[in-house]
Amino acid sequence: MMFPIENNDTFLLFFHGLDSSNETSKYTCISREPKYCQTVNYRENFNKIFDIYEALILEKMREYPRVVLAGHSLGGWFANHFAHKYSLRALLIAPCIYPNEVLADRIPAVADMKLSFLTSNTEMVRVMVEVDDECLDVAVARRTLVNLPDSWEVEYFERGHHRIARSEDIWYHLVHLCEDPIVWMDDATYHGED
Repeated sequence: MMFPIENNDTFLLFFHGLDSSNETSKYTCISREPKYCQTVNYRENFNKIFDIYEALILEKMREYPRVVLAGHSLGGWFANHFAHKYSLRALLIAPCIYPNEVLADRIPAVADMKLSFLTSNTEMVRVMVEVDDECLDVAVARRTLVNLPDSWEVEYFERGHHRIARSEDIWYHLVHLCEDPIVWMDDATYHGED
C-alpha cells in the first residue's frame, strides 16, 4: 500500500466551481495538509474574484517554498490562469475552458471578457476531463488541449463529475504535483504497527 507523508513545504490552494463552496467533494476528498479553499461568489462581482485569489496566492507564495493550485470547473479556469501567471503546478478538474461562452447566461459580466485558457505553462499540469460532463464540451477540450508542453498530462474519464468524486485520481495527481513523499508498506507491516 502507498501512503503519502505530509509535506509541509507545499501549500495546496483549491478553487471551487460556480455556485459551490469549500464543501465541494472535490476539495473535501483531499486529505493532505496544508490546504485551503476560499469560498467566493462568482456571480456577485466576477472582477473582484481575481483580486481575492491573487492576494491568497501571493500570501501563500511568501509563506511556503511551493504552492500548487487545483480547481474544479470554473475554479479550474482560475487555477490555470494563475498557474500560468506565476509558473505554478496545477490540477484542473473538469475545467471550464471558455467561461465567457459557457457561463455568459449565468454570469453576464463574463460575456464581454476575454478569458483565454492558456496552455503554455511549462510547470507540471494535470487535467482531468469528464467525458459525460454536462458543463464541459469534450470536443472543445480535445480541440484546445493539444500541442501541450511535455509537462502537461490530460486524462479523459467516463461519467460526469457531479456524480463521482474521483478522490483516488485527485489524490494520485496531487501527490505528484505537491511532491509528497510516499511510503510503501505491505499489509502485514501496516496492520502490525500503531
